[in-house]
Amino acid sequence: MKISFISKLPKKNNIIHISSREEKGSIKIESSLDIIKLSKSINTIIDYNTNMNKEVIFNLRKLSKDKIDAFIYKIVQGLYSFNKYKKNNFNRNIIFHAPHYKAQQNKIISLVNSANITRDLINEPANKITPEKFSRYVKTYFKKSKRVNIKILNDKNIKKLGLNLIHAVGGYSHNKPRVVILEYKPLKYTKTICLAGKGVTIDTGGYSVKNVRGMNNMHMDKEGACVSIGLFDNLVKQNSKKRIICLCPLVENIVSNASTKPKDVVTAYNGQTVEIVNVDAEGRLILADTLAYICKNYNPDYIFDIATLTSASDVYCHSSFSYFTINEKLSNIASKQCLEIGEKIIRIPPWLEYMEYIKSNIADVKNSGYKCKKSDDFMASLFLMNFVEKKYRKNWIHFDVRMMSDNNELNIAEGFGTILKIINNI
Repeated sequence: MKISFISKLPKKNNIIHISSREEKGSIKIESSLDIIKLSKSINTIIDYNTNMNKEVIFNLRKLSKDKIDAFIYKIVQGLYSFNKYKKNNFNRNIIFHAPHYKAQQNKIISLVNSANITRDLINEPANKITPEKFSRYVKTYFKKSKRVNIKILNDKNIKKLGLNLIHAVGGYSHNKPRVVILEYKPLKYTKTICLAGKGVTIDTGGYSVKNVRGMNNMHMDKEGACVSIGLFDNLVKQNSKKRIICLCPLVENIVSNASTKPKDVVTAYNGQTVEIVNVDAEGRLILADTLAYICKNYNPDYIFDIATLTSASDVYCHSSFSYFTINEKLSNIASKQCLEIGEKIIRIPPWLEYMEYIKSNIADVKNSGYKCKKSDDFMASLFLMNFVEKKYRKNWIHFDVRMMSDNNELNIAEGFGTILKIINNI
């Protein structure tokens, strides 16, 4: 998919007119919900007009300026397809006419392109993207950039460093775990931002095995890592004034004769012992080690972890994802920025007194709080907090991003736009 802008509107039959007010021949957009609804139905509109098969023009001249970012981002998201492995595939040109939006055009194009790279990586099947192949892809992608330092930890490095939770999840697969570490460091930077992205390239649940339905699309359980890589890429290309460090633990969570078993106890990177009561709650395990590693080695101003942990936000509404933070300022920024990009975000309540539910009788902490099963995103957040040093907790935010599009076939990287805007505005 290629997007571009034109200064003059041609006389063609492949134009969709968008307006902020009621006008004949135009689709009226009043709110972000209108944009979300249109993004979901846009393929149907296009399918009924053969003139739009290869090229679609959106006339945004009469759409208010404050809604254009969200409109472009969500429409492109709605038109996204992953057809790499189809014999007959094609790329559609998406063109926008918005003469009152010239100053922001390059920025939104960059955002959309990064989001689409992210989506492509997420949707790659598990046989095409293993932990090793993922790390190789990242290394190849960034190796030409003199501004990016790349480090790849293999399983031997992981065990030597004491990243035992990462090894416990992925170390017994034929395809061994990796940790990708990327660093972008401007000469004069204002803040250090650390990204931690969950990269489970296939999740069977391990010995807490999923059923057939639950296992479907689990090659997408690497969304957190893919979003983190996309964010890092965009920030580098935009010459961010912030130092950006991105860590992606990459594992396969499968069953082998040596795999971690329910009730096993493992010592994490920060020295805490973890009772693994649910082997299918593996994402929070690999993130726990990653967060502890960040705190010890990088002195971050802000920590963002991104993961498909629970999909609990689906309980509330489609096109949503959730977040956890104890920082009210960060929470307010998140609430504002999601509206600007047309995404829906739900806050996980910061009720720290419920930490009691993840205490273990035989270890320091357990990775799932069964007494609060219906609030697993909440329990996961509290578990992760144990691995963020107290002095960094105020500026830590956990994102539980959703995995599926509405047709349950594609991952559209919900949350990418919001998280990027938050980073740019802190």
